[in-house]
Amino acid sequence: MSVNYDTLAPEYVNYRVADIRIDAAIRRHIVPGEKVLNVGAGQGSYEPKDCDVTAIEPSREMIARRAATKVEALQGSAECLPFHDNSFDTSLAVLTIHHWKDIQKGLSELKRVTRGKVIILTWNGDFGDFWLPDYLPEIATIDVELFPPVSQLSEWLGPKTNAEVLEIPYDCTDGFMCAYWRRPEMYLIPEARQAISTFSRIGDASSGLNSLRKDINTGHWHNQYESLLEKASLDCGYRLVVHEKSVA
Repeated sequence: MSVNYDTLAPEYVNYRVADIRIDAAIRRHIVPGEKVLNVGAGQGSYEPKDCDVTAIEPSREMIARRAATKVEALQGSAECLPFHDNSFDTSLAVLTIHHWKDIQKGLSELKRVTRGKVIILTWNGDFGDFWLPDYLPEIATIDVELFPPVSQLSEWLGPKTNAEVLEIPYDCTDGFMCAYWRRPEMYLIPEARQAISTFSRIGDASSGLNSLRKDINTGHWHNQYESLLEKASLDCGYRLVVHEKSVA
Protein backbone atom coordinates (compact mmCIF):
# COMPACT_ATOMS: atom_id res chain seq x y z
CA MET A 1 0.00 0.00 0.00
CA SER A 2 1.46 3.36 -1.03
CA VAL A 3 1.32 6.48 1.13
CA ASN A 4 -0.63 9.55 0.02
CA TYR A 5 1.21 12.48 1.54
CA ASP A 6 -1.40 14.92 0.27
CA THR A 7 -3.67 13.29 2.86
CA LEU A 8 -1.09 13.04 5.64
CA ALA A 9 0.30 16.57 5.25
CA PRO A 10 -2.08 18.38 7.67
CA GLU A 11 -0.84 16.49 10.75
CA TYR A 12 2.81 16.72 9.73
CA VAL A 13 2.73 20.43 10.53
CA ASN A 14 1.60 19.72 14.09
CA TYR A 15 3.51 16.56 14.97
CA ARG A 16 6.65 16.56 12.80
CA VAL A 17 8.64 19.40 14.32
CA ALA A 18 12.41 19.31 13.81
CA ASP A 19 14.23 17.97 16.85
CA ILE A 20 17.20 20.14 17.79
CA ARG A 21 19.42 17.15 18.64
CA ILE A 22 18.74 15.39 15.36
CA ASP A 23 19.28 18.69 13.59
CA ALA A 24 22.64 19.10 15.33
CA ALA A 25 23.73 15.61 14.25
CA ILE A 26 22.93 16.44 10.64
CA ARG A 27 24.48 19.91 10.79
CA ARG A 28 27.85 18.50 11.84
CA HIS A 29 28.23 17.35 8.25
CA ILE A 30 27.16 20.60 6.57
CA VAL A 31 29.34 23.68 6.17
CA PRO A 32 27.62 27.10 6.46
CA GLY A 33 27.15 28.76 3.09
CA GLU A 34 27.07 25.52 1.12
CA LYS A 35 24.62 24.83 -1.69
CA VAL A 36 22.37 22.13 -0.25
CA LEU A 37 19.75 20.02 -2.00
CA ASN A 38 16.98 18.58 0.20
CA VAL A 39 15.24 15.67 -1.53
CA GLY A 40 11.86 14.47 -0.26
CA ALA A 41 11.91 17.78 1.53
CA GLY A 42 8.44 17.75 3.04
CA GLN A 43 7.98 20.84 5.20
CA GLY A 44 11.74 21.44 5.32
CA SER A 45 12.29 20.55 8.97
CA TYR A 46 16.04 19.98 8.76
CA GLU A 47 17.01 22.47 6.07
CA PRO A 48 20.01 24.54 7.25
CA LYS A 49 19.15 28.21 7.63
CA ASP A 50 22.67 29.39 6.84
CA CYS A 51 22.97 27.59 3.50
CA ASP A 52 21.72 28.10 -0.04
CA VAL A 53 18.96 25.48 -0.03
CA THR A 54 17.07 23.95 -2.94
CA ALA A 55 14.16 21.70 -1.98
CA ILE A 56 12.36 19.09 -4.05
CA GLU A 57 9.22 17.28 -2.91
CA PRO A 58 6.65 15.11 -4.78
CA SER A 59 3.56 16.07 -2.74
CA ARG A 60 1.73 19.26 -3.74
CA GLU A 61 0.07 19.43 -0.33
CA MET A 62 3.38 19.16 1.48
CA ILE A 63 4.78 21.94 -0.68
CA ALA A 64 1.75 24.12 0.03
CA ARG A 65 2.19 23.70 3.77
CA ARG A 66 5.84 24.72 3.93
CA ALA A 67 6.39 27.71 6.17
CA ALA A 68 6.84 31.11 4.57
CA THR A 69 10.37 31.19 6.02
CA LYS A 70 11.34 28.15 3.93
CA VAL A 71 12.47 28.23 0.32
CA GLU A 72 9.74 27.35 -2.16
CA ALA A 73 10.06 23.69 -3.05
CA LEU A 74 10.05 22.29 -6.56
CA GLN A 75 7.74 19.39 -7.26
CA GLY A 76 9.67 16.33 -8.35
CA SER A 77 11.10 12.97 -7.35
CA ALA A 78 14.50 11.65 -6.35
CA GLU A 79 14.67 9.34 -9.34
CA CYS A 80 14.73 12.19 -11.85
CA LEU A 81 16.39 15.29 -10.44
CA PRO A 82 16.20 18.33 -12.77
CA PHE A 83 19.73 19.54 -12.08
CA HIS A 84 23.12 19.43 -13.79
CA ASP A 85 25.91 17.19 -12.54
CA ASN A 86 27.73 18.44 -9.42
CA SER A 87 25.27 21.29 -8.85
CA PHE A 88 25.32 21.05 -5.04
CA ASP A 89 27.91 20.82 -2.29
CA THR A 90 25.71 18.54 -0.18
CA SER A 91 22.49 16.63 -0.69
CA LEU A 92 20.14 15.67 2.11
CA ALA A 93 17.47 12.96 2.39
CA VAL A 94 15.82 12.74 5.82
CA LEU A 95 13.54 9.75 6.48
CA THR A 96 12.42 9.69 2.87
CA ILE A 97 14.21 6.97 0.88
CA HIS A 98 11.71 4.29 1.95
CA HIS A 99 9.06 6.18 -0.02
CA TRP A 100 11.04 6.24 -3.27
CA LYS A 101 9.95 3.99 -6.11
CA ASP A 102 13.54 3.10 -7.02
CA ILE A 103 15.95 3.74 -4.15
CA GLN A 104 19.07 2.73 -6.04
CA LYS A 105 18.23 5.08 -8.90
CA GLY A 106 17.39 7.88 -6.47
CA LEU A 107 20.75 7.51 -4.72
CA SER A 108 22.51 7.50 -8.07
CA GLU A 109 20.78 10.79 -8.88
CA LEU A 110 21.83 12.30 -5.55
CA LYS A 111 25.43 11.33 -6.25
CA ARG A 112 25.21 12.72 -9.76
CA VAL A 113 24.08 16.20 -8.73
CA THR A 114 26.32 16.41 -5.63
CA ARG A 115 30.01 17.22 -5.59
CA GLY A 116 30.50 16.69 -1.86
CA LYS A 117 28.47 14.77 0.71
CA VAL A 118 25.25 12.78 0.43
CA ILE A 119 23.58 12.67 3.86
CA ILE A 120 20.77 10.20 4.52
CA LEU A 121 18.76 9.65 7.69
CA THR A 122 17.24 6.18 7.56
CA TRP A 123 16.39 3.07 9.59
CA ASN A 124 18.58 -0.03 9.63
CA GLY A 125 16.00 -2.78 10.13
CA ASP A 126 16.26 -3.42 13.89
CA PHE A 127 14.07 -1.65 16.44
CA GLY A 128 16.25 -2.71 19.36
CA ASP A 129 14.32 -2.20 22.61
CA PHE A 130 11.51 -0.26 20.94
CA TRP A 131 8.37 -2.01 22.13
CA LEU A 132 5.51 -0.96 19.81
CA PRO A 133 5.94 -4.06 17.58
CA ASP A 134 4.99 -6.09 20.67
CA TYR A 135 1.50 -4.65 20.19
CA LEU A 136 1.56 -4.21 16.41
CA PRO A 137 3.91 -6.86 14.92
CA GLU A 138 3.06 -5.78 11.38
CA ILE A 139 5.04 -2.57 11.92
CA ALA A 140 8.31 -4.49 11.87
CA THR A 141 7.28 -6.48 8.81
CA ILE A 142 6.26 -3.37 6.86
CA ASP A 143 9.32 -1.31 7.71
CA VAL A 144 11.84 -4.10 7.07
CA GLU A 145 10.40 -4.43 3.58
CA LEU A 146 10.54 -0.66 2.97
CA PHE A 147 13.96 0.26 4.37
CA PRO A 148 17.09 -1.19 2.77
CA PRO A 149 19.76 -2.09 5.33
CA VAL A 150 22.71 0.26 5.66
CA SER A 151 24.95 -2.39 4.10
CA GLN A 152 22.87 -2.18 0.92
CA LEU A 153 22.95 1.61 0.93
CA SER A 154 26.72 1.52 1.34
CA GLU A 155 27.01 -0.82 -1.63
CA TRP A 156 24.89 1.48 -3.78
CA LEU A 157 26.64 4.65 -2.66
CA GLY A 158 30.14 3.23 -2.91
CA PRO A 159 33.40 3.79 -0.99
CA LYS A 160 33.72 6.48 1.68
CA THR A 161 30.28 5.74 3.12
CA ASN A 162 29.91 5.72 6.90
CA ALA A 163 26.95 5.21 9.22
CA GLU A 164 26.46 6.80 12.63
CA VAL A 165 24.06 5.57 15.30
CA LEU A 166 21.38 8.20 15.90
CA GLU A 167 19.79 7.62 19.28
CA ILE A 168 16.32 9.07 19.72
CA PRO A 169 15.86 11.39 22.74
CA TYR A 170 13.02 10.58 25.11
CA ASP A 171 11.30 13.89 24.36
CA CYS A 172 11.90 13.92 20.61
CA THR A 173 9.79 16.64 18.95
CA ASP A 174 9.78 15.02 15.51
CA GLY A 175 6.97 12.50 15.73
CA PHE A 176 8.20 9.69 13.47
CA MET A 177 7.70 6.02 14.32
CA CYS A 178 9.98 5.64 17.35
CA ALA A 179 9.80 9.20 18.66
CA TYR A 180 7.39 8.28 21.48
CA TRP A 181 9.30 5.28 22.84
CA ARG A 182 9.01 6.69 26.40
CA ARG A 183 5.58 8.29 25.88
CA PRO A 184 3.29 5.37 24.95
CA GLU A 185 0.10 7.39 25.27
CA MET A 186 1.05 9.36 22.15
CA TYR A 187 0.41 6.33 19.94
CA LEU A 188 -3.23 6.42 21.07
CA ILE A 189 -3.74 9.88 19.52
CA PRO A 190 -5.14 9.48 15.97
CA GLU A 191 -3.53 12.71 14.74
CA ALA A 192 -0.11 11.61 15.99
CA ARG A 193 -0.50 8.28 14.19
CA GLN A 194 -1.53 10.09 11.02
CA ALA A 195 1.85 11.83 11.00
CA ILE A 196 3.59 8.41 10.98
CA SER A 197 3.41 7.01 7.47
CA THR A 198 3.67 3.34 8.48
CA PHE A 199 0.28 3.54 10.20
CA SER A 200 -1.32 4.33 6.84
CA ARG A 201 -0.01 0.98 5.59
CA ILE A 202 -1.51 -1.00 8.48
CA GLY A 203 -5.02 -2.31 8.07
CA ASP A 204 -6.91 -2.38 11.36
CA ALA A 205 -4.67 -1.45 14.27
CA SER A 206 -7.49 -1.23 16.81
CA SER A 207 -6.78 -4.52 18.59
CA GLY A 208 -3.14 -3.71 19.26
CA LEU A 209 -3.93 -0.14 20.26
CA ASN A 210 -6.68 -1.30 22.62
CA SER A 211 -4.20 -3.64 24.27
CA LEU A 212 -1.74 -0.78 24.62
CA ARG A 213 -4.41 1.48 26.13
CA LYS A 214 -5.34 -1.21 28.64
CA ASP A 215 -1.71 -1.82 29.61
CA ILE A 216 -1.10 1.90 30.13
CA ASN A 217 -4.22 2.26 32.28
CA THR A 218 -3.43 -0.78 34.45
CA GLY A 219 0.24 0.10 34.83
CA HIS A 220 1.34 -3.07 33.06
CA TRP A 221 3.18 -1.13 30.34
CA HIS A 222 5.25 0.76 32.91
CA ASN A 223 6.08 -2.46 34.74
CA GLN A 224 6.98 -4.28 31.54
CA TYR A 225 9.23 -1.55 30.16
CA GLU A 226 10.43 -0.03 33.42
CA SER A 227 14.06 -0.23 32.34
CA LEU A 228 13.40 2.26 29.53
CA LEU A 229 12.00 4.94 31.79
CA GLU A 230 15.43 5.90 33.12
CA LYS A 231 16.98 6.28 29.68
CA ALA A 232 17.43 9.71 28.10
CA SER A 233 17.80 8.30 24.59
CA LEU A 234 17.40 4.97 22.81
CA ASP A 235 18.93 3.26 19.81
CA CYS A 236 15.87 2.27 17.80
CA GLY A 237 17.81 1.51 14.62
CA TYR A 238 18.06 4.96 13.05
CA ARG A 239 21.30 5.69 11.24
CA LEU A 240 22.83 8.78 9.71
CA VAL A 241 24.54 7.58 6.54
CA VAL A 242 27.12 9.94 5.07
CA HIS A 243 28.75 9.35 1.69
CA GLU A 244 31.63 11.57 0.66
CA LYS A 245 31.89 11.68 -3.09
CA SER A 246 35.36 11.04 -4.44
CA VAL A 247 36.71 13.83 -6.60
CA ALA A 248 38.08 12.56 -9.90
